[in-house]
Amino acid sequence: MFHKTARLSIFLGGLLAAGIATADYPTKTITMVIPYGAGGGTDVLARTLQPALEEALGQTIVVSNVPGGGGILGFTQVANARPDGYTVTIPNNVIFATEGMGNATYTYSDFDYLGNVMTEDYVVAVRADGPWESWEALVEDMQANPGTVSFGFSGAGGSTHVASEILADMVGYRARQIPHDGSSDAVAAAMGGHIDALMLNLADLASGLRSGRLIPLVSLGTERLAEYPDVPTLSELGHDLNLTNWRGIAAPAGVDEEVKAAWAAALEAATSDPKVQEAIASQGAEVDYMPPGEELDVRMAELAESFIRTAQRLKQ
Repeated sequence: MFHKTARLSIFLGGLLAAGIATADYPTKTITMVIPYGAGGGTDVLARTLQPALEEALGQTIVVSNVPGGGGILGFTQVANARPDGYTVTIPNNVIFATEGMGNATYTYSDFDYLGNVMTEDYVVAVRADGPWESWEALVEDMQANPGTVSFGFSGAGGSTHVASEILADMVGYRARQIPHDGSSDAVAAAMGGHIDALMLNLADLASGLRSGRLIPLVSLGTERLAEYPDVPTLSELGHDLNLTNWRGIAAPAGVDEEVKAAWAAALEAATSDPKVQEAIASQGAEVDYMPPGEELDVRMAELAESFIRTAQRLKQ
Protein backbone atom coordinates (compact mmCIF):
# COMPACT_ATOMS: atom_id res chain seq x y z
CA MET A 1 0.00 0.00 0.00
CA PHE A 2 2.92 2.35 0.68
CA HIS A 3 4.01 2.56 -2.94
CA LYS A 4 0.44 3.30 -4.07
CA THR A 5 0.06 6.02 -1.44
CA ALA A 6 3.44 7.43 -2.37
CA ARG A 7 2.46 7.64 -6.05
CA LEU A 8 -0.74 9.43 -5.09
CA SER A 9 1.11 11.87 -2.80
CA ILE A 10 3.59 12.73 -5.55
CA PHE A 11 0.74 13.19 -8.05
CA LEU A 12 -1.29 15.45 -5.77
CA GLY A 13 1.77 17.27 -4.57
CA GLY A 14 2.72 18.14 -8.11
CA LEU A 15 -0.72 19.58 -8.77
CA LEU A 16 -0.69 21.67 -5.62
CA ALA A 17 2.80 22.93 -6.40
CA ALA A 18 1.47 24.10 -9.74
CA GLY A 19 -1.20 26.08 -7.92
CA ILE A 20 -4.06 23.78 -8.93
CA ALA A 21 -6.71 23.14 -6.27
CA THR A 22 -9.49 20.59 -6.28
CA ALA A 23 -11.99 22.66 -4.29
CA ASP A 24 -14.04 23.68 -7.36
CA TYR A 25 -14.83 20.12 -8.39
CA PRO A 26 -17.35 18.61 -8.16
CA THR A 27 -20.20 21.06 -7.68
CA LYS A 28 -23.06 18.98 -9.09
CA THR A 29 -24.26 15.42 -9.64
CA ILE A 30 -21.94 13.04 -11.49
CA THR A 31 -23.28 10.45 -13.94
CA MET A 32 -21.50 7.09 -14.06
CA VAL A 33 -22.48 5.35 -17.29
CA ILE A 34 -22.41 1.55 -17.11
CA PRO A 35 -22.47 0.22 -20.68
CA TYR A 36 -24.16 -3.03 -19.65
CA GLY A 37 -27.37 -4.13 -18.00
CA ALA A 38 -27.88 -4.43 -14.27
CA GLY A 39 -26.37 -7.36 -12.41
CA GLY A 40 -23.10 -7.81 -14.30
CA GLY A 41 -19.64 -7.34 -12.81
CA THR A 42 -19.27 -3.74 -13.99
CA ASP A 43 -22.66 -2.79 -12.59
CA VAL A 44 -21.87 -4.49 -9.27
CA LEU A 45 -18.54 -2.65 -9.05
CA ALA A 46 -20.22 0.70 -9.75
CA ARG A 47 -22.76 0.22 -6.98
CA THR A 48 -20.03 -1.05 -4.65
CA LEU A 49 -17.94 2.08 -5.20
CA GLN A 50 -20.87 4.51 -5.28
CA PRO A 51 -21.29 5.23 -1.52
CA ALA A 52 -17.57 5.60 -0.85
CA LEU A 53 -17.05 7.81 -3.89
CA GLU A 54 -20.03 9.99 -3.00
CA GLU A 55 -18.60 10.49 0.47
CA ALA A 56 -15.15 11.31 -0.85
CA LEU A 57 -16.35 13.64 -3.62
CA GLY A 58 -19.18 15.23 -1.64
CA GLN A 59 -21.66 14.83 -4.49
CA THR A 60 -24.32 12.39 -5.66
CA ILE A 61 -23.30 9.82 -8.27
CA VAL A 62 -26.08 8.51 -10.49
CA VAL A 63 -25.40 5.06 -11.95
CA SER A 64 -26.92 4.93 -15.44
CA ASN A 65 -27.11 1.57 -17.24
CA VAL A 66 -26.82 2.03 -21.02
CA PRO A 67 -26.57 -1.50 -22.49
CA GLY A 68 -26.16 -2.20 -26.18
CA GLY A 69 -23.57 -3.38 -28.66
CA GLY A 70 -21.54 -5.23 -26.07
CA GLY A 71 -20.64 -1.96 -24.34
CA ILE A 72 -20.21 0.20 -27.43
CA LEU A 73 -23.38 2.27 -26.94
CA GLY A 74 -22.50 3.34 -23.40
CA PHE A 75 -18.83 3.99 -24.12
CA THR A 76 -19.78 6.04 -27.17
CA GLN A 77 -22.08 8.16 -25.01
CA VAL A 78 -19.23 8.90 -22.62
CA ALA A 79 -16.66 9.54 -25.35
CA ASN A 80 -19.01 12.15 -26.85
CA ALA A 81 -19.82 13.85 -23.53
CA ARG A 82 -18.32 17.11 -22.32
CA PRO A 83 -14.89 16.53 -20.72
CA ASP A 84 -15.88 18.30 -17.52
CA GLY A 85 -15.65 15.33 -15.15
CA TYR A 86 -19.40 14.97 -14.67
CA THR A 87 -19.77 11.99 -17.02
CA VAL A 88 -17.58 8.98 -16.33
CA THR A 89 -17.63 5.25 -16.99
CA ILE A 90 -16.01 2.00 -15.87
CA PRO A 91 -13.96 0.67 -18.79
CA ASN A 92 -11.99 -2.54 -19.23
CA ASN A 93 -10.24 -4.39 -22.06
CA VAL A 94 -13.39 -4.12 -24.18
CA ILE A 95 -12.39 -0.52 -25.02
CA PHE A 96 -9.36 -1.88 -26.87
CA ALA A 97 -11.04 -4.95 -28.35
CA THR A 98 -13.90 -3.02 -29.94
CA GLU A 99 -11.44 -0.55 -31.44
CA GLY A 100 -9.41 -3.36 -32.95
CA MET A 101 -12.48 -5.09 -34.34
CA GLY A 102 -13.58 -1.85 -35.98
CA ASN A 103 -16.94 -1.97 -34.23
CA ALA A 104 -16.66 1.38 -32.44
CA THR A 105 -16.27 4.98 -33.56
CA TYR A 106 -14.14 5.83 -30.50
CA THR A 107 -10.52 4.93 -29.83
CA TYR A 108 -8.95 4.24 -26.45
CA SER A 109 -7.23 7.64 -26.60
CA ASP A 110 -10.67 9.31 -26.61
CA PHE A 111 -10.74 8.69 -22.84
CA ASP A 112 -8.80 10.01 -19.88
CA TYR A 113 -8.09 7.19 -17.43
CA LEU A 114 -8.74 8.58 -13.95
CA GLY A 115 -7.61 5.53 -12.01
CA ASN A 116 -7.48 1.75 -12.04
CA VAL A 117 -9.54 0.00 -9.36
CA MET A 118 -9.15 -3.75 -9.73
CA THR A 119 -7.86 -6.65 -11.80
CA GLU A 120 -9.54 -10.00 -12.34
CA ASP A 121 -9.08 -13.23 -14.22
CA TYR A 122 -10.93 -14.54 -17.24
CA VAL A 123 -12.64 -17.83 -16.38
CA VAL A 124 -14.38 -20.54 -18.42
CA ALA A 125 -17.52 -22.01 -16.84
CA VAL A 126 -20.11 -24.55 -17.93
CA ARG A 127 -23.63 -25.59 -17.01
CA ALA A 128 -23.57 -27.61 -13.80
CA ASP A 129 -25.94 -30.16 -15.34
CA GLY A 130 -23.84 -30.51 -18.48
CA PRO A 131 -21.61 -33.46 -19.37
CA TRP A 132 -18.26 -31.79 -18.59
CA GLU A 133 -16.61 -31.90 -15.18
CA SER A 134 -13.18 -30.70 -16.27
CA TRP A 135 -11.57 -28.36 -18.80
CA GLU A 136 -9.80 -31.32 -20.40
CA ALA A 137 -13.14 -33.08 -20.99
CA LEU A 138 -14.65 -29.96 -22.56
CA VAL A 139 -11.63 -29.45 -24.83
CA GLU A 140 -11.69 -33.09 -25.90
CA ASP A 141 -15.34 -32.73 -26.90
CA MET A 142 -14.74 -29.47 -28.78
CA GLN A 143 -11.79 -30.98 -30.65
CA ALA A 144 -13.67 -34.17 -31.50
CA ASN A 145 -16.82 -32.33 -32.57
CA PRO A 146 -15.77 -28.95 -34.03
CA GLY A 147 -18.42 -26.25 -33.93
CA THR A 148 -20.99 -28.19 -31.92
CA VAL A 149 -20.33 -26.91 -28.39
CA SER A 150 -21.87 -23.45 -27.92
CA PHE A 151 -19.47 -21.02 -26.25
CA GLY A 152 -20.85 -17.69 -25.03
CA PHE A 153 -19.28 -14.36 -24.10
CA SER A 154 -20.23 -10.74 -23.60
CA GLY A 155 -20.51 -8.73 -26.79
CA ALA A 156 -19.31 -9.45 -30.33
CA GLY A 157 -15.87 -7.95 -30.70
CA GLY A 158 -15.58 -7.30 -26.96
CA SER A 159 -12.80 -8.31 -24.60
CA THR A 160 -14.28 -11.70 -23.71
CA HIS A 161 -14.84 -12.40 -27.40
CA VAL A 162 -11.22 -11.61 -28.19
CA ALA A 163 -10.04 -13.55 -25.13
CA SER A 164 -12.13 -16.59 -26.10
CA GLU A 165 -10.73 -16.54 -29.63
CA ILE A 166 -7.18 -16.27 -28.26
CA LEU A 167 -7.93 -19.26 -26.03
CA ALA A 168 -9.35 -21.32 -28.92
CA ASP A 169 -6.27 -20.61 -31.05
CA MET A 170 -3.90 -21.46 -28.21
CA VAL A 171 -5.56 -24.72 -27.18
CA GLY A 172 -6.67 -25.80 -30.64
CA TYR A 173 -10.44 -26.23 -30.72
CA ARG A 174 -13.41 -24.78 -32.58
CA ALA A 175 -16.62 -23.91 -30.77
CA ARG A 176 -19.85 -22.23 -31.87
CA GLN A 177 -19.17 -18.72 -30.56
CA ILE A 178 -22.29 -16.86 -29.42
CA PRO A 179 -22.19 -13.19 -28.32
CA HIS A 180 -24.58 -11.73 -25.75
CA ASP A 181 -25.52 -8.17 -24.93
CA GLY A 182 -23.70 -8.01 -21.61
CA SER A 183 -22.37 -10.52 -19.12
CA SER A 184 -25.64 -10.90 -17.21
CA ASP A 185 -27.37 -12.02 -20.43
CA ALA A 186 -24.61 -14.54 -21.09
CA VAL A 187 -24.86 -15.95 -17.56
CA ALA A 188 -28.65 -16.20 -17.86
CA ALA A 189 -28.30 -18.03 -21.18
CA ALA A 190 -25.88 -20.53 -19.67
CA MET A 191 -27.99 -21.13 -16.58
CA GLY A 192 -31.05 -21.58 -18.79
CA GLY A 193 -29.32 -24.22 -20.88
CA HIS A 194 -29.23 -22.09 -24.05
CA ILE A 195 -25.42 -22.30 -24.30
CA ASP A 196 -23.00 -24.93 -23.04
CA ALA A 197 -20.01 -22.89 -21.85
CA LEU A 198 -18.96 -19.29 -21.50
CA MET A 199 -15.91 -17.09 -20.98
CA LEU A 200 -16.29 -14.12 -18.65
CA ASN A 201 -14.51 -12.37 -15.82
CA LEU A 202 -14.93 -14.10 -12.48
CA ALA A 203 -16.97 -11.19 -11.07
CA ASP A 204 -19.40 -11.47 -14.00
CA LEU A 205 -19.83 -15.19 -13.31
CA ALA A 206 -20.41 -14.74 -9.58
CA SER A 207 -24.20 -15.05 -9.58
CA GLY A 208 -24.20 -18.21 -11.67
CA LEU A 209 -21.41 -19.86 -9.72
CA ARG A 210 -22.92 -19.10 -6.34
CA SER A 211 -26.29 -20.38 -7.42
CA GLY A 212 -24.66 -23.71 -8.22
CA ARG A 213 -26.03 -23.67 -11.75
CA LEU A 214 -22.60 -22.96 -13.25
CA ILE A 215 -19.23 -24.48 -12.40
CA PRO A 216 -15.77 -23.01 -13.22
CA LEU A 217 -13.41 -25.23 -15.19
CA VAL A 218 -10.27 -23.17 -15.80
CA SER A 219 -8.81 -19.76 -15.00
CA LEU A 220 -6.61 -17.77 -17.36
CA GLY A 221 -4.85 -15.94 -14.54
CA THR A 222 -1.36 -16.51 -13.19
CA GLU A 223 -2.51 -18.12 -9.93
CA ARG A 224 -5.43 -20.28 -8.81
CA LEU A 225 -8.55 -18.45 -7.71
CA ALA A 226 -8.70 -17.98 -3.94
CA GLU A 227 -12.44 -18.67 -3.92
CA TYR A 228 -12.11 -21.76 -6.13
CA PRO A 229 -8.73 -23.31 -5.27
CA ASP A 230 -9.52 -26.58 -7.05
CA VAL A 231 -9.86 -24.84 -10.42
CA PRO A 232 -6.57 -25.07 -12.38
CA THR A 233 -4.98 -22.28 -14.35
CA LEU A 234 -4.47 -22.72 -18.07
CA SER A 235 -0.70 -22.51 -17.62
CA GLU A 236 -0.83 -25.43 -15.19
CA LEU A 237 -2.40 -27.47 -17.96
CA GLY A 238 0.52 -26.80 -20.28
CA HIS A 239 -0.55 -23.70 -22.21
CA ASP A 240 1.57 -20.55 -22.09
CA LEU A 241 -1.29 -18.07 -21.83
CA ASN A 242 -2.25 -15.67 -19.04
CA LEU A 243 -5.08 -13.19 -19.54
CA THR A 244 -6.47 -10.76 -16.98
CA ASN A 245 -8.93 -7.89 -17.18
CA TRP A 246 -9.01 -4.59 -15.32
CA ARG A 247 -11.69 -2.10 -14.33
CA GLY A 248 -11.21 1.55 -13.50
CA ILE A 249 -12.73 4.99 -14.02
CA ALA A 250 -12.51 6.92 -17.28
CA ALA A 251 -13.89 10.19 -18.61
CA PRO A 252 -13.94 11.86 -22.02
CA ALA A 253 -10.42 12.95 -22.96
CA GLY A 254 -9.53 16.51 -22.01
CA VAL A 255 -10.60 16.81 -18.37
CA ASP A 256 -8.77 19.36 -16.22
CA GLU A 257 -5.99 18.36 -13.89
CA GLU A 258 -8.12 19.35 -10.90
CA VAL A 259 -10.66 16.72 -11.94
CA LYS A 260 -7.95 14.08 -12.13
CA ALA A 261 -6.71 15.09 -8.69
CA ALA A 262 -10.20 14.90 -7.20
CA TRP A 263 -10.75 11.42 -8.64
CA ALA A 264 -7.31 10.28 -7.53
CA ALA A 265 -8.10 11.24 -3.95
CA ALA A 266 -11.61 9.77 -4.11
CA LEU A 267 -10.49 6.46 -5.59
CA GLU A 268 -7.64 6.16 -3.11
CA ALA A 269 -10.18 6.61 -0.30
CA ALA A 270 -12.72 4.24 -1.85
CA THR A 271 -10.27 1.42 -2.53
CA SER A 272 -8.91 1.76 1.01
CA ASP A 273 -12.41 1.29 2.45
CA PRO A 274 -12.63 -2.18 4.06
CA LYS A 275 -16.23 -2.58 2.87
CA VAL A 276 -15.19 -1.93 -0.73
CA GLN A 277 -12.19 -4.23 -0.45
CA GLU A 278 -14.34 -6.99 1.01
CA ALA A 279 -16.98 -6.60 -1.70
CA ILE A 280 -14.39 -6.72 -4.50
CA ALA A 281 -12.69 -9.75 -2.94
CA SER A 282 -16.06 -11.49 -2.65
CA GLN A 283 -16.39 -11.20 -6.43
CA GLY A 284 -13.07 -13.03 -6.85
CA ALA A 285 -11.17 -9.92 -7.92
CA GLU A 286 -8.28 -7.96 -6.42
CA VAL A 287 -8.05 -4.28 -5.56
CA ASP A 288 -5.30 -2.84 -7.74
CA TYR A 289 -5.49 0.93 -7.34
CA MET A 290 -3.38 3.10 -9.64
CA PRO A 291 -3.80 6.89 -9.81
CA PRO A 292 -3.95 8.81 -13.08
CA GLY A 293 -0.57 9.59 -14.54
CA GLU A 294 2.24 8.19 -16.64
CA GLU A 295 2.34 4.72 -15.09
CA LEU A 296 -1.37 4.13 -15.70
CA ASP A 297 -1.19 5.62 -19.21
CA VAL A 298 1.70 3.29 -20.11
CA ARG A 299 -0.26 0.31 -18.80
CA MET A 300 -3.28 1.29 -20.88
CA ALA A 301 -1.12 1.75 -23.98
CA GLU A 302 0.45 -1.71 -23.57
CA LEU A 303 -2.92 -3.40 -23.10
CA ALA A 304 -4.36 -1.47 -26.04
CA GLU A 305 -1.55 -2.58 -28.33
CA SER A 306 -2.01 -6.24 -27.42
CA PHE A 307 -5.82 -6.36 -27.67
CA ILE A 308 -6.10 -4.13 -30.73
CA ARG A 309 -3.52 -6.21 -32.61
CA THR A 310 -5.27 -9.48 -31.74
CA ALA A 311 -8.73 -8.12 -32.58
CA GLN A 312 -7.54 -6.82 -35.93
CA ARG A 313 -6.18 -10.26 -36.77
CA LEU A 314 -9.46 -11.93 -35.80
CA LYS A 315 -11.59 -9.77 -38.09
CA GLN A 316 -9.51 -10.60 -41.17
